[in-house]
Amino acid sequence: MAEGCVFKLARSRQVLHELNDGRTVPESVGKAFTVYPDQNLVREIGLRLARTLRGHEGPRVLSDRRVSADAPVYYRYGGFVTRRSTDVRGQSITRLRGPAGEEFDEAAGLTYRQPSWVEDPFAAADRPEPARSRDDLLLSGRYRVVVGIREAAQGNVYRAIDERTGRQVVVKQARAFVAEHGDGNDGRLRLRNERRVLEALDGVAGVPRFLDHFRYGDDEFLVTTDCGPLTLAEDVRRNGPYRTGPSAGAGAGARSLDRLAGELARILSAVHERGVMMRDLSAANVVIGDGASLIDFGLASYDGLHLSGMTPGYAPARQVRGEPPRAADDLHALGMTLAYAATALHPVTLGDDPELPRTRALQTLSRYHGRTPSATMSAVVDLLGDEERARAAVRRLAAGDERPTVALTSSPPPVVTADVVTADVAAEVLDNLVGDLLRLVDAVLEAPANTKAANDASVYSGSAGIGLELLHHRHRPAAERKLRELVDFTVRVTAPLTPQPGLFTGVTGTDLFLHEAGACGISPTGWPGRSLPPPEWRAEAADLTDGEAGAGLGHLHFHRVTGDPADLEAARRCARVVAAERPLPRTSGPGEADVTAGRAHGLAGTAALLLGLAEETGESWVLEAAAEQVRLLAERTRVLVREAADPAAEPMTMSWCRGLAGIGPTLLHAGKVLGDPSLADLARQGADVCVARMSRLSTLGQCCGVAGVGNHLLDLADLDQSERHREAAYELAGHLLLRSAGSATHPVLFAPDDPPARSLSWAQGLTGVVTFFRRLAYGGPGCLPVG
Repeated sequence: MAEGCVFKLARSRQVLHELNDGRTVPESVGKAFTVYPDQNLVREIGLRLARTLRGHEGPRVLSDRRVSADAPVYYRYGGFVTRRSTDVRGQSITRLRGPAGEEFDEAAGLTYRQPSWVEDPFAAADRPEPARSRDDLLLSGRYRVVVGIREAAQGNVYRAIDERTGRQVVVKQARAFVAEHGDGNDGRLRLRNERRVLEALDGVAGVPRFLDHFRYGDDEFLVTTDCGPLTLAEDVRRNGPYRTGPSAGAGAGARSLDRLAGELARILSAVHERGVMMRDLSAANVVIGDGASLIDFGLASYDGLHLSGMTPGYAPARQVRGEPPRAADDLHALGMTLAYAATALHPVTLGDDPELPRTRALQTLSRYHGRTPSATMSAVVDLLGDEERARAAVRRLAAGDERPTVALTSSPPPVVTADVVTADVAAEVLDNLVGDLLRLVDAVLEAPANTKAANDASVYSGSAGIGLELLHHRHRPAAERKLRELVDFTVRVTAPLTPQPGLFTGVTGTDLFLHEAGACGISPTGWPGRSLPPPEWRAEAADLTDGEAGAGLGHLHFHRVTGDPADLEAARRCARVVAAERPLPRTSGPGEADVTAGRAHGLAGTAALLLGLAEETGESWVLEAAAEQVRLLAERTRVLVREAADPAAEPMTMSWCRGLAGIGPTLLHAGKVLGDPSLADLARQGADVCVARMSRLSTLGQCCGVAGVGNHLLDLADLDQSERHREAAYELAGHLLLRSAGSATHPVLFAPDDPPARSLSWAQGLTGVVTFFRRLAYGGPGCLPVG
């Protein structure tokens, strides 16, 4: 106060807890006070603060460097005044600029960085801090780090070699004062509890063996045996769900759900026999090696002591409410873990109902496994039932009993199905979701100046995407008002910038929104009109999202609605760049989404521009270039269709951005422009794969998830007058409702503390879902008139 410095501080214990929990904003850990002195006073004030706080302790600030070893005072370089520019993706960013035009990304992370042109005010210029490589990481004089398993604010986890024995081990770090739950209960106490429990479990098969526990500075480290290369969550993400019963087939082997369930039931039973309750069983705490193992006993209960905490979604409601531990809590968590292994869907953790994860898990199992339940699937349902049923189920699983005991359809709560999601239901859902969007859009309009939402006018994640969808709802008085505010916001955000062209992340898409708003009578005051790409402009990649393909499509649309030849010439310039670029070879592996063929950054996007221009002008060079790109796109799509049909294929193979839902519209258009019906047939084959595998979709938005696939199905339904694809879209809507909180007609899709740039956006948030339900209820076009 005496120095007149600007500063900020945690205003309450709750805010301080969130800053230091290591999860909400990992780079904020330790920043109880932040001071912004004049740069000429940095050294003086930093040293004074260090003297004042000498002997005090606090969490380490990973993004900063420490002023003095005996005081919790840290410093880093950042901008005091916001200087905004755009990156190659057209996104608004803040950078520091050096004296020779150098640029430095000032965003904080989990490591310290400083601009190349500065002199550290707290270190002698002739004694720079030496860089340390991973090869130098020898912990406790014996554990040489081989690879990092996890980087986190609470502490990292490493694979290491014990140089005394040559054995591979796992070393787990607990940073001091991070993720505190009451006085003295931070990650270090959980590490000590884990040691205590592992010693009690010594000799139990399927549990890591305790090897060492040491301290380095304020941090503590636990060393255990290495149980395997992948967690269950990583295994399922990489290889798909586990199979059960007759569907497992002879080749299921280690990926049999029956085998996994039996192993985990036996391990958990042995753990309980030693008087231990794990209290944190989840897909992240099961390791898959030669067999299954349970890891991470930091919250475990033993000998009358346990620590607070849980994994949301996997823990039962009574644990969420803080009730005393019971062995049944672990059985519930085992049921949720096996449900994840069977479906590849993590529990639904939205809203504030602690029973919701269980309810949604039972509904999902009923929907996709209820007709012919295996013994294992009926046991999973029992694990999620009352305590008596759960105990009987774990005994059956441990013994390998193969008799089903319950019909899944009779046990869970009622489930939303395709029979109930009709156009009328979709209309009611839409009405509620639009109301939510109109209510929540103020989070963008009133976002703090230093947040992404306050500086994002793009279609992909910002105000233009939200506005383009709300134009379809302008008959609502509230929507008309919010549209005017979004138009003003978009003009204000883009005015001080020299933004890059680009349809989804650049000014082309922003101009598209403002132009469409103007055509609807919402005049954008202060907007100079659409800007043409400079002749010298070259994007980092000529793709649909950031580059020439998207910019060209945008200006082709402007030409069609205004007749301005400058827009047509801009589209031609972009098409020449696209035609001249050599398509990238496929870099993804089998069963992975093909970025090089996808709509966002691959052939489906670049071919879309060439096809559109060829249809508009009939020029032979464009038509030839389009035909060549479509030929290659079709080759890669045939491979992708084959691979995406495999249950182990990743869900992104179905997505708008990198998968079949985005490739399909380009093939449909190509079939028309090039006169080749086989291309449309290929698009339909891809859609059929999406229908068959829709139960794997956990992401809800347009870019990577349910809404993007749903919009493609509706395109096919409109084109072919296909009731089959329309019914599939209704079924997909039912799946989306299963991944939400709320009611069947008023779903809650995103957590309230999600940043607006994600939870409201066209690409990943509520806006893309609104588009899907609008089309499901009333038909009509997508959110964008192009792309």
